[in-house]
Amino acid sequence: MDKIIHLLKHHAYQNIPLNYEEAYLLGRYALLGCRGDEKAQIQSTAILCALHNKATYNWQYPARSQLVHENELPRNAAEQIAGICAAIFEEDIGKSQFGFLEPKIQLAMDNCGMGGDLITTANVSTIAAFIAAAGGIPIGKHGSPANADIGRHGSSDFVSLLGINTMASKESVELSISQENFGYTEALDTRYKLIHQQTHRFAELPHMNDIIGPITNPLNPRILRRRVMGVNHLVSPRLVAEVYQILNARKLTFMEHAVIVRGFTSRGGVDELSICGGGSRLVELRDEIVEERSLHAKDFGLQIVDDVSISPNGISKGEFSLRILEGDIVGPPIMMVLANAALLFYLAGESSDFAVCYRMAEEVHKSGLARKKVKAVRRLLPKEN
Repeated sequence: MDKIIHLLKHHAYQNIPLNYEEAYLLGRYALLGCRGDEKAQIQSTAILCALHNKATYNWQYPARSQLVHENELPRNAAEQIAGICAAIFEEDIGKSQFGFLEPKIQLAMDNCGMGGDLITTANVSTIAAFIAAAGGIPIGKHGSPANADIGRHGSSDFVSLLGINTMASKESVELSISQENFGYTEALDTRYKLIHQQTHRFAELPHMNDIIGPITNPLNPRILRRRVMGVNHLVSPRLVAEVYQILNARKLTFMEHAVIVRGFTSRGGVDELSICGGGSRLVELRDEIVEERSLHAKDFGLQIVDDVSISPNGISKGEFSLRILEGDIVGPPIMMVLANAALLFYLAGESSDFAVCYRMAEEVHKSGLARKKVKAVRRLLPKEN
């Protein structure tokens, strides 16, 4: 009990992140709760919700040389996230019924976002993933039903709407990735991991798992070596790059090239690349080097679009996303999707020019190959009636 009180009073309430070891133990305690310990479930949920705050994620640390005593050094939020993720990799996925996903390929990508957008957009990353898969890029997509996103239609909701089984067997998903360049794992599938039960079944609140979840894709980390990750208004993209640096150093991930993006619009932030007037903040981790820059619509050969134009108008988010994929909705909504798909073509090494990558994604979409890819995946992973 004293340790729990310490984590709340001297960390969460003071906006001071945990160090790696404390965070790892908290992750293990949360898993104890997910396995049936009621007190651990309640207490770890309270702490993980309290630690999920903007002040913590954007904490500015003084230089070591400015400190009078070494033990005054504030702790880094990257350690807090990395420590909990490490517990999930080792104690959750690593000890689960399915373990890590092992498709017979050398490399695959993911482009999951953390949700929590301040405006409603389409299921951008999921549509972009199908476009990339149709363009020959293997995607091991990971996601969940809506939890923090105001659109209330997460990637799992949309994949299910497409008639694809989000709870397919491990062997079926591995085969789908190997044969069709696309597979999907559901964050609530307890055969891979338990931690999402806390957010989606118990707390149903914004929680540190909003960022832990996207990082802990159950695809074997030696295969998932490149990825796009979208973060919302709470989290600095650079922080996620630092998390991967820590996890790479500990051989828990092997991320060689990651693109972390945070988009801006006049109505608020989005957890994906934005082609609205606010543009996007993009951080790249490549060969352990972190670089940061801004991206705008013009970098993709586009004109800026109004943020109202990328939101559904009178229809549900799921229907909006489906009509974009089918080609029934054109203009800014599909442009937004294609710009995000271009990031996957960029990561695949197709071109270092984002405008060229955009045209590649556009060609795939216009050809109808993404829609055909959905049908092919659906044949391998049919939704159960």
